[in-house]
Amino acid sequence: MSNFLFPIETTARELDFKIMMSVLMAKKDRTIYVGDQQFIRTLSKVLKGGVFYGKHLFGKPMFSDKKYYTRLKERNFKIVHLNEEGAVWPGGEKEWEYLMKQSERPSVLEKDDFMAVWGEWQKNFDESYEKVEATIEVTGHPRFDLYNEKYKSYFANETEQLTKKYGDYILVNTAFSYANNGEDGVNFIFKPTISYNSKDIDHRKYRFTRWKNQMFSVADIVNLINEISLKHPDKKIILRPHPSENTDYYKAIFQNIDNVFVIYNGAVAPWILGCKLLIHNGCTTAIEATLANKPVINYSSNGDKDFDIYLANICGVTLSDTKEALDYIDKVYDNKVKVIVPNDEKANKLFYNFQSSDTASLNKKLLEKADNLVETNNIQSLSNVLLKLLSIYHKIYLFLKYSYFFFKGKYKNYLDYKKRFVGFDNEVVEKVKRMANLLDIDVEVVLVSKHLFYVKKR
Repeated sequence: MSNFLFPIETTARELDFKIMMSVLMAKKDRTIYVGDQQFIRTLSKVLKGGVFYGKHLFGKPMFSDKKYYTRLKERNFKIVHLNEEGAVWPGGEKEWEYLMKQSERPSVLEKDDFMAVWGEWQKNFDESYEKVEATIEVTGHPRFDLYNEKYKSYFANETEQLTKKYGDYILVNTAFSYANNGEDGVNFIFKPTISYNSKDIDHRKYRFTRWKNQMFSVADIVNLINEISLKHPDKKIILRPHPSENTDYYKAIFQNIDNVFVIYNGAVAPWILGCKLLIHNGCTTAIEATLANKPVINYSSNGDKDFDIYLANICGVTLSDTKEALDYIDKVYDNKVKVIVPNDEKANKLFYNFQSSDTASLNKKLLEKADNLVETNNIQSLSNVLLKLLSIYHKIYLFLKYSYFFFKGKYKNYLDYKKRFVGFDNEVVEKVKRMANLLDIDVEVVLVSKHLFYVKKR
């Protein structure tokens, strides 16, 4: 009878794997709520008893804002913390340790909580510098399972539509939130926060180096796209910015160039599965493309090589010259490129998905362990009527929140939210049904509002 809370911040990145996990976790007398992470936060005030699954739990870095966590614990919830951005870090192990300390603090979690980490390296580090009572287990990340042959039919309709419209397109994914931040530009990157103090030398060196590196990388990628466009006017190039970037920046650069399209729309998986090859510099989608058997170019002719993102850049080939990249693209279209999944010791320690194609089952086992610890005499669910009323309350809350931002001159905050979280409609119901059929699990899905749906086993 327990409640599972599956929050979503970025629809394009999280929705499909949360659908997969909600179907896998479906049982009699169990409700899996999937929704806007802000709405899930509201639900936590009225639900009792269950499991919280995800990272959208601490409002500030280093798990420093514990109010939400404390409320969940008081309301009989167990935590399975899963970071959406683990292991894909710039620099070497010194920088990785710095970033781990800046983003997480597992010692905050209690002994009946869990952390699902991407690989053995994170587990060892998390357990090394403070006493940890929570259980840390290597599970990999289930969103990468979706690129296995087993799940390709789940994306078939969307992928077919893209290839029909754009042909054998080249996909360019960017991840330059420091150089091209969509929320408030450099004001956002260099403002004082818990994770950035300009009086701290290490903080300052890291932040400026990463910003400088990305400034060079943006220019590299933009120039390469232009060169490809000129050499292959018959090929369509899709530039898909990271959700934290300013999409209009690229649209302004490529205005009136007919075969370059700047698009941030829908889940990333169909775009990857439909492309002829992927070009990037330090983007997680390089890993996804490799697992999907797509050729990958990591392109960078400038910048600080010591600040490259190891796990992403180990996928495919790394090129630093425009001619090299154009020649490689010719080989791809001539079907002369073979995709190889990385298999070295460091990569495997960072990213368990390179060793397992079924990390969803490991996450499921961890969720079941957490559920077994929930006190069964302290569980409270909600009726559909109350869920509808909460949905109305949430809409009013969002209106007031972003009206305040608008009048404060922070309209980009609203645009950032709208870009990250795309509301649910009947399409999400069809997606759940498609996943349920694929996994041969009979479930019921109820669309409560554009911010929430829930899944139950029939």
